[in-house]
Amino acid sequence: MKVYELKHNDSSMELNTLDWDHELASDFNGEAKAKIWTPTKVKTLYKKKYSDFPRLIIGKPIMKGNVKKVFEAHISREVELLPLIHDELELYVVNITNVLDCVDWNRSDVRRYSDGDWAGFNKLVFDFSKIPSDTYMFKIKETALVKVYVTDLFKTIVEKQKFKGLNFSIVYDSEFTQEKEDEQQRLYNIALEEIDRNKGEESSYDNARRLVDQGEAMASGPWKMQLDQQGQFWLGELLKDLSYQWIMPAYIPPVLLLKSWHKVARSEI
Repeated sequence: MKVYELKHNDSSMELNTLDWDHELASDFNGEAKAKIWTPTKVKTLYKKKYSDFPRLIIGKPIMKGNVKKVFEAHISREVELLPLIHDELELYVVNITNVLDCVDWNRSDVRRYSDGDWAGFNKLVFDFSKIPSDTYMFKIKETALVKVYVTDLFKTIVEKQKFKGLNFSIVYDSEFTQEKEDEQQRLYNIALEEIDRNKGEESSYDNARRLVDQGEAMASGPWKMQLDQQGQFWLGELLKDLSYQWIMPAYIPPVLLLKSWHKVARSEI
């Protein structure tokens, strides 16, 4: 089994709510809302390319009507599909009520407050024996307010139906044992050492950005920036599987402005 964090790609339509006092703006922590729900209006902020899974900026999953029709029979016991109002589209917010106790606390790297209470995950590992094999969507209680997870059953339907707008790059694999994790980390460290060992003249961020505009690719540790063939700027981060995860950033994280950058080979984006 594989589990993915439900995330949107940069080409998904973006929506906002019009009524901040409505239940849509409340916490979605796994509790049912259907009995108190009334449809509320949302508006398009940015139309973009894909509308199958619009991104609501306050963080709740949204499905278009045709997507709901495909998924409803599969996920009805795990979610509530609550209607929204939109000027052009039939939309539903997905309230995930399937909250599982499936964290592998022995392998997960946990941040804790001084009193010992849970504060967050540096690394999350699932105990897949606690995730039923017919699961499509779920939350865990520790992150129920902010994260939704889906399985390969969900992903398979998305791909079969050619629905667009989701990013399945954050993956958790039941076959990814501790031994495989250690080996992946070893290879990742080697890749970072190779990047550092082969760096030539270093530049400040501002100089590096000018070189990027001239067609160069620049790297600093796991970070890389370059233009695509259309001249658009992309920022990439080297993942543990040695691929780059690329985004078109709305802003540059301040920590990257202080790093030294050097020329590297361009990537295919």
